[in-house]
Amino acid sequence: RWSASTGRSCHRSVFRAVNHAARRKSMHPDPSMHLVTKSYFDTFCANFASPFDDAKNFEAFTAYCAFTRYSADNVEATDLVYDGADSGIDGALLFLDDRAVFSADELEEIFKSSRREFHVTVVLTQAKRSVTWSKQEIDSFVAAITDYLSEAPKQPHSQFLADFKSMFQLLFKNIGRIRGGLPDLHTYFFTAAPDTDAVEINAAFDAGLIAIGALGYSNDTKLVKAHRDVIHEYWLAADGPVEASLTTVGYAPFPAAQSINNAYVATVKARSFIQAILKDQHGVPRKKLFEENVRDFLGVDADVNAEIAGTLGDANKKARFGLMNNGVTIVASSVRPSGQEIYIRDFQIVNGCQTSNVLIALDDQTDDTVSLMVKLIEADNPAVIDDIVRATNRQSKVEDAQFVSTMATLRDLERYFNARGAGEANRLYFERRKGQYGPENVAPVRIFDVRETARCYSATVMMRPDLASRYPNRLTGELLSEVFGAGKPEEDYYTACFCHYRLRMLTSNKRFDGKYSKLRWHIMTAAVKYCSAKYKEWRCKTRNEALYNLFASNDGEWFERLDTLIKTSIPDPDLSRDVLKSPPLTNTTLANVDQLL
Repeated sequence: RWSASTGRSCHRSVFRAVNHAARRKSMHPDPSMHLVTKSYFDTFCANFASPFDDAKNFEAFTAYCAFTRYSADNVEATDLVYDGADSGIDGALLFLDDRAVFSADELEEIFKSSRREFHVTVVLTQAKRSVTWSKQEIDSFVAAITDYLSEAPKQPHSQFLADFKSMFQLLFKNIGRIRGGLPDLHTYFFTAAPDTDAVEINAAFDAGLIAIGALGYSNDTKLVKAHRDVIHEYWLAADGPVEASLTTVGYAPFPAAQSINNAYVATVKARSFIQAILKDQHGVPRKKLFEENVRDFLGVDADVNAEIAGTLGDANKKARFGLMNNGVTIVASSVRPSGQEIYIRDFQIVNGCQTSNVLIALDDQTDDTVSLMVKLIEADNPAVIDDIVRATNRQSKVEDAQFVSTMATLRDLERYFNARGAGEANRLYFERRKGQYGPENVAPVRIFDVRETARCYSATVMMRPDLASRYPNRLTGELLSEVFGAGKPEEDYYTACFCHYRLRMLTSNKRFDGKYSKLRWHIMTAAVKYCSAKYKEWRCKTRNEALYNLFASNDGEWFERLDTLIKTSIPDPDLSRDVLKSPPLTNTTLANVDQLL
């Protein structure tokens, strides 16, 4: 890994057992690709129903590996790559703190709705399946970046990269909202080749880093030499268990309690907490720690956080930090003390998001005089964890609407999906808690978290594909009560998710052109109108039954109906992103359905 701040490279080989995934008949990766790389690549394609050819799927695979370094958000293969002119950049991603942003509209809305500062990271990727190194390819990637970010690019760009450039420019229009004054720019040259000590290759990375940094657009600048072992490491880190050993000043056990396996309260050095818990072995902040926390990070400048930051910045107060702070609560699948250390596995910070993120942001001000109280609880009963989340956050006066993970509606949905899925050949899972189906080795394509379920519901029940595609954060924000209100039929959510799952499978299996993937929300909306008018004629009891049947088959009468619907409602899937984002597309799609009624 190459960093402008260190000018040094580091490399770590990963040796773990390989879980071989069943390869799809349509997949024919480069036969010279390393067996482990090929296995991980095949697993990605199968789990994410990636609908492209091998080269594009490899671009999506490596972009996903990069994506998971910055965000724990769910993402689809179709969000990671693009069609059109290839300027030498395969992937472009933007993160505000740990939130992925995919459109200028959403970025502008975020800046308008919040006045706080954001840590911004721009990520650009290039992927090569070749197992040999080429200095020319590295130089071309660097040249593509410098040309792309220049004021007057000479190379042609696809609509996707043109839109991303507008997002990049929007960042600088809101420069006062970017923590540190500039975004970070992290670029990744992914290759299936093994690491090399070749002087000309390493020199190309050194020179490339200098060239990218010289653009003056970034705070922290990286050009990552993402060879085969780095790809393996990133892939394993994306979905593997989170483990840590926390050194304590001292700890004491809590008395035994029902449904609590182990529990301790510990005093720790804040530095140890940052290094062992908040960051991984490379010093990169862990992105999966706060999924159970009911509040996003509010920013260092928020009232409560400004006070925390002020304590860290005051030499006379920082030694009292642990006494003045409420501490952090961690729930883990395993909590095991040994000497002065406590080992934890699969852990989440359920209270203390603000404190933890301030410590990350002010890492350089946190020395060995700063202490912290940490509660560590081993529990696996969802109801118990809910109680812990609610109780610990109640002390911070968190509004009820923010308890997304503990809403009764979501509990009911989880139960319904489990009951309904038990009898389904294509079983779907509702993920109320991040990673809850990890131990069961369920393919991600079958798992629907709160956000993805809300998008499916928006496209079908609400008939708002524009919200699903352009403003998904609204659905779990200001529209939360409308999407997950009490008394709504659980079958509506399951059917909506099933339609989405089957569309992904049908494009992945090449039954439909992969270009329809980006139009999935509009197809689902069109299908609702079609089935609402036709379900009785098709001898179905309900619209949902007709929807389920419409998407369930790979051939036969129902598949022919779906094929006719898709090609009638959206006759040309090769739409520009401008058209895709425009409100009239929904009206046009629905009007086309009238031809079938």
